Amino acid sequence: MVTNVPPLRNRLGDLLDEHDVLFGVICRDVTLTEIELMAQAGFHIVWFDMEHGPQSMAEILALGRMVTHLGMVPLVRMPELARTQVQRLLDGGIQVLALPDVRSADEAKRFVELGKYPPLGGRGVSSSSAGTAYSMGADPEQRLREANDATHLMVMIENDEAYEALDEILAVDGINMVTVGPMDWSVSLGLYGDEAKTRQTPKIERVFTKAVAAGKISSAGAFSIEQAAHFHALGVRVFFVGVDILIKRQSLIDRLTQFQNAVGAP
Repeated sequence: MVTNVPPLRNRLGDLLDEHDVLFGVICRDVTLTEIELMAQAGFHIVWFDMEHGPQSMAEILALGRMVTHLGMVPLVRMPELARTQVQRLLDGGIQVLALPDVRSADEAKRFVELGKYPPLGGRGVSSSSAGTAYSMGADPEQRLREANDATHLMVMIENDEAYEALDEILAVDGINMVTVGPMDWSVSLGLYGDEAKTRQTPKIERVFTKAVAAGKISSAGAFSIEQAAHFHALGVRVFFVGVDILIKRQSLIDRLTQFQNAVGAP
């Protein structure tokens, strides 16, 4: 009989019970030290960007374990919807998966099929993976229920096709998080700058409003304090407040500028 196997915890759910708002950073080239610093600073979620970043699956899974053991939640944006992506990431202990460029309810249903254990989905079962804390315990059925509860699937609305199918996508059982991809969405329509903001803002607001009404957890990138406050008023509870590379770049620029100004250097 298996003993000393703790229950799987829904860490994201626990954090949302403890805090009205959660904060994270989008990471495309992150280190262990930076993840430790995020934990020290009080961040809750680390977003690993496999769609646009260079880090490998093995690197992401190792970093994700560090995130988990520091009490934060690891999230991965996959490059595509594929069993080879979903299965390995969830088995490796990633607790939130983000599906970019979703376009239909059928895609969302396929996401659930790959990402949830039966009866909700058809995820393959491993008895010795990080996703189940390396044990099925004394009650495998209960263990898989706990794993399903602790696994969060987030769809990204970033095109008009998904926007038109929003109600059908939100109705898919097993999808419990929603966010938007404003840059890809506006660029796909040939919109930039102020024109993109003017024309896309009402659509983005509608996505969040309807997602919250459907009982989904809404997440957003926050490009300003004012935008974060506005989205929070719409019900958004998870905010990503920057991209690691851009934060590091700006910090280096600011640091150098301070010393250049101090000594009168060009």
